[in-house]
This record gives sequence, C-alpha cells and structure tokens, in this order.
Amino acid sequence: FWNGNWFGGLESFHPPLFPLMIAVAFPMTGEWESAGQFWPLILGVLIIVPLFSLLQRFYGQKVALIALFFYSVSPNLTRLSIHARSEIPYIFFLVLALYFLQRAIDRERHFPLFFIAGITSALAYLVRPEGVGLAIVGAFYLLYRGWKQGVLKRGCLQIGIFFLGFVLFSAPYGLYLKWDTGNWIISRKAANVLSVALAGYDPSVNQVSQKDSDKTSTLGMIASRPTLYLKKVFIDIFRTLFIFFEALHYSYLPFLLLGCFFCLRRRFWERDDFLFFALIVFYLGAFALLYVNRRFAVPLVPLSLGWIGAGYLAFHDFAWKMWGRKGSFITGVVVSLFLGATLPWTLKAIGRDKFYLREAGTYLKGIPGNPRIITTNGRVAFYAKGQNHVLVDGFNDGENLSSTLERDLLALDEKVFYRVKRSLMTQGWHLDREFSEGGKETLFILRQRRG
Repeated sequence: FWNGNWFGGLESFHPPLFPLMIAVAFPMTGEWESAGQFWPLILGVLIIVPLFSLLQRFYGQKVALIALFFYSVSPNLTRLSIHARSEIPYIFFLVLALYFLQRAIDRERHFPLFFIAGITSALAYLVRPEGVGLAIVGAFYLLYRGWKQGVLKRGCLQIGIFFLGFVLFSAPYGLYLKWDTGNWIISRKAANVLSVALAGYDPSVNQVSQKDSDKTSTLGMIASRPTLYLKKVFIDIFRTLFIFFEALHYSYLPFLLLGCFFCLRRRFWERDDFLFFALIVFYLGAFALLYVNRRFAVPLVPLSLGWIGAGYLAFHDFAWKMWGRKGSFITGVVVSLFLGATLPWTLKAIGRDKFYLREAGTYLKGIPGNPRIITTNGRVAFYAKGQNHVLVDGFNDGENLSSTLERDLLALDEKVFYRVKRSLMTQGWHLDREFSEGGKETLFILRQRRG
C-alpha cells in the first residue's frame, strides 16, 4: 500500500484496513514496527470511552468502573495493546459499533445512528473477517426486539439502515474478492483455518496454504471428511469454552461465574446486555465450526467485563453484610490473590517466544557484502532487510531447491531444514549458526561453500 501497489496489497491473505492504518502511521514513526504498534497502543487506551459508556448503560457506574479496572490488568488485552497485531484495532471497532448500536436502540427513531453502527461494523470486518459476525448478530437482535415489542416493521427498517452502512463500506472489498477469486467469499482465511483445525485431529489431512485458501471450498473439505468434521465440531464445542476462559485468564473466572449467576439467571433474554450474550455464544459456536484459537477468543473478553465487575461487586457486598469491616479485609485479600495470579502474566515481556527470529534477522543484516538471502520466515526477512537482497520462500515443494544455488545464505525454520537438509548438503551448503528460544523452536543459518 505504501508503495502504491494497491492490488498487490489487496491480494494479501489478510483484510486491508490494519495495513492501511499502519501505512498512515508510518510517516509519524519513521519505522514500520513502531507504526504497527502505534494503533494498538492508541486504540487500546481510547477503547475505554465507548466501553465505559456501554457498561454504565447496562450495569451502572460502579460496576463499569470496576470492569475498567479488570480491563486495565487483563493479560491478553494489555499485552496485545503493544503488539503489532490486529486484535486491539478489531476490538476497538467492535466495541465502538456496539456503542453506536446501543445508542441507536435507546433513541429508536434516530436512524443515522443505525447507519453509523453499520459503518463501524464494516470497519471491524475490514480489520478481521470475523467482524462480519457483529453485522449478523446485530441484525437478528434488531429483528428480535422489533418482534418482541410489536414493531416489527420499524425493526426491519432499522436493520435495513444498519446493513446499508455496513455494505457501503465493506462492499468494495467484497467485490474485489469476487473479482480476484471468482467466488463470493468474505475472507480468504476460511479454508486455511479449517484445514489446520482438521489436521489437528488427523495429520493425514493436507493443510491448505494461505496462497491457495481462496481456491479451496470449505464445504468441499467438510463433505470429503464428514465424520472427521463432526468429531472436530463435537470436541471443539467444549474446547472453545476453555479457550475463552484462557483468553479471559483463569483468575477472572470466579468473578465471571458469580456475575453470570446474578445477571443471567432470570429471563436473561429480556436484559439489555442480551446482545453481549448472543455475540459470545455466536462466536464460540463459529469457532467450534471452523477453528478454535485463543487469539480469536480475546475480542470476547471486553463483552464479559460487565459480568465480572458485577460478580466482584456482589462478593464485596456479601462480605460487608456478613462480616462488616472484616468483610473489607477479606475482599482486600481476595483482590491481592487475584492480582498475584494475574499481574505476572500481564507484566510478562511480550514476544520473547519469537525474539530469536529478531536476533537472527539482525545477525543477517549485519553481514557485510550485501548478501543474497532466502528465508522461510517473514519476521527474519523483515529484520534482515537493509542493503541485503532477501527472498521469502517456504520450499513447499521440498525438492525444487534450484533457487538456492544463486543465494549466499539460507535462514530456514526447523521443519523445513530437516526436510531439505540432505539435498542442501549435496549442493555444498554448511551450517553457519543456530538461533532458538528455550530450545522449543530453532532457526538455522546456512552458508554456501564457494570454490
């Protein structure tokens, strides 16, 4: 995008909005990694404005303030706010869309707010494809409210305006995907993530590469292995709930369960926060159908903070009524235990598991003579650039290594290295250095023998 190659950018496996946001931030930072961290950091702070407004509307000011405390120490939300990743921008637009949608519902006939809610839902989708779920659930929720209140016609009008805002901003990308792939799809990711999920239950399943994901039918994959798919879905229905708890962090669970007990035990479908409940159930079901992953579950954490805050407040009030001033002491002990179990994860240095890739890239960048390099890892390629000529190649073939003959250095992930090691040695390559993080993953640097 920065170089003006718009079609090349749109051909990416990932949606376009976050890369565009990074390109906008680049002139301010002058460095790509910082530009990638800029928006998560800024939006991770700004999100508290619409989030507080939503929680105050549903649960009251006291619970909303308590919920923001839990937001501020959340391990995954805090750490992702300084990652060059799309989760926080996606969560920001998700919460902002919910804020405008709730404002529109409160005013009923203020139709421009429904339009704005549709636009912000489209922005969430353009950051991460699962953002389309908000448009789906939001539309059904408006339909449900219209039916329940006996104003179905007005509910359908609200849905139409909401969808108009969504379509106007998301359709250009959707039309491009149709033009580029020949299929009506909302994302290039579905076949890839489904193949990864199926391979987790049967290693014989060939994983669909990111490059070929848009050319593979997800329905065809399911139809070819229906028994395996049903097994995956059945197991993942339970797994996805535990992944959600992991994304939330287990120290939050007592407050969450207590809050859900008080908030959702009676006619929860009539509560104002029923939309939050519907969204969480929808996404957990969608994950079970496709792919269960903690990063996918993190955006659901802010939707749960109101119940967590309500659970903490219920415990605090109960302790005070039972033991008076001793109750405050007991509450303080519980909070201390909570922080002791949470803050070590919140304050843990980010990205240590991938730091060895940065070290490898920095090492390659410092080699004199502007060497020609092939690597299987995009992060290594990013850090190795400079005057070097760096090419990223996954060696998916495993046999065709002719491209290595005209290169000076190779930087190979462990899996690829052991697959092609014998062929490389016969071509005159030798091991130069190894970089690893705790012995879990290793990157191998190889040099070509000359003469």
